[in-house]
Amino acid sequence: MKKFKEVELTRKKYHRDPSLNSVHRSSLMVPELDDCIAEISFLNHFLIKRNHKKIACIITSIGKDGKKIESRLHHIDQPKVYAFTLTGMVEQPVSNYMIEFFSPDNLFIPFPAVMVNHRNNKFLNQVHSFNRVLNDIFENDAINENHVKESSVDLILNNNTDTCLLFTAGPIACKGSLEIEIGTPSKTYRAVESVDIPRFGHKKISLRESFKDLPDGAKGIIKAKQPNQLLFYGRLISGQWRNDKTFSANHSYYDSSTTQEYWDNTKLSDRQYPFFSNFKNKIKIYPIASPSELEIILYANSNNGEEIHSQKIGSLVSPSNEFIDTDINAIFENAEINISTISSFGVRAQVINDSKMPTRIGHQLIYGAGGLDSSINVVLGNPNIFNRPGKKSMKWGQIIVGGDFDSFFGFTADSKENKEITKHEANITFYDKNGKLEEKKVDVLNGTSVKFEASKEFKEFTDYDLPQYVWCSAESENYGLNFFACTYNTQTKHSSGDHGF
Repeated sequence: MKKFKEVELTRKKYHRDPSLNSVHRSSLMVPELDDCIAEISFLNHFLIKRNHKKIACIITSIGKDGKKIESRLHHIDQPKVYAFTLTGMVEQPVSNYMIEFFSPDNLFIPFPAVMVNHRNNKFLNQVHSFNRVLNDIFENDAINENHVKESSVDLILNNNTDTCLLFTAGPIACKGSLEIEIGTPSKTYRAVESVDIPRFGHKKISLRESFKDLPDGAKGIIKAKQPNQLLFYGRLISGQWRNDKTFSANHSYYDSSTTQEYWDNTKLSDRQYPFFSNFKNKIKIYPIASPSELEIILYANSNNGEEIHSQKIGSLVSPSNEFIDTDINAIFENAEINISTISSFGVRAQVINDSKMPTRIGHQLIYGAGGLDSSINVVLGNPNIFNRPGKKSMKWGQIIVGGDFDSFFGFTADSKENKEITKHEANITFYDKNGKLEEKKVDVLNGTSVKFEASKEFKEFTDYDLPQYVWCSAESENYGLNFFACTYNTQTKHSSGDHGF
């Protein structure tokens, strides 16, 4: 883990001098999983955002023995969506695919804005790039200096559902142990899973099998300590697997409860999200921030951007075994608010009892349509976060429609991120594999969300047999716009979502 203030320092440096410590390779890993098709999808943001016209994408298939099967070069040079079906690219069994982007121009960020999709006819799971082979030993020095546990994993165990962790080895074969603990209000459970897998292999760990004494319906905080891996940035894929092989998974996040990472003041941390009235809306906040005591406030914003309700939903003491699990729909309905009048909602953290304000307050944004819920890993913002002078907004993300899938998505004008404006005059552009689909100009009042339903926006795709990857971008002269989306299967109601880039 790279400390947050060091991340901020790096951002400041490359804004001052783009030629300093420039980045010319970005990458991700995509696991091949049973009973589903692995795909990637991305908007050519290299061209659209930065005008990089010379991008090489190399996709390498890696066998279960850790050896390269083959690599293929793809030129990324058009303003459109690129989608690659990885499963079936080669005849041999595959463990992982390595996706690499190379450019003579500065990419700035070594993690590309790519969505990893796994699907069959019952579900589609999406998560942005989460694992990668580091570019050199010097990047390893920075990224892997602080070794912490991984967390932000939602625990669900019942007759139909298991919670699983997917561990991946990097470019060196990994032999060691994965130490897992589950902290409940009454007891902490521990298990050790041995790993002995070839380079670029992976192992799926069932928490039902690892914790046989953990009762169904148990609620707790999952933490996992991975073996140290040289030249690899490895997060866990974590989520719920059903007995019918469907799943909804997200990437893990740092357990910072053993680190001392604080802002220099106690300014409130906050973030706003679209409220989808026809979905389940939930928040889970785990006590994994740097040691602290926080009061957590939930609030609703009207279609005019006005705060129409707020209330305390709990106190969060980190570290501890108590977490916040809030049904937002129920909160607002109990407050006798007409949920159709809610445009967005926000989560606010303030320190109590002389606590310091942690730099990272991660949590789960959960949307659901009735089957498996989506779980989106997000972090509260803070006024101390660096914004360069004249910063604008360009945010983009994936939308899925067709093949019995539909999506709700929205752009939120976060009034706590940028208090200086009344609205965003946003240019929204939609793209598919052929290029630009359409453009819209919309006003997004500060504190509100502009929301869309994919099947209504792209009726021509609803009859397709397979899901189509549409991407959209929003540009504004002001910063503070953010993108969120949730996709669900119209038959099974299984959901998956993510934030934008």
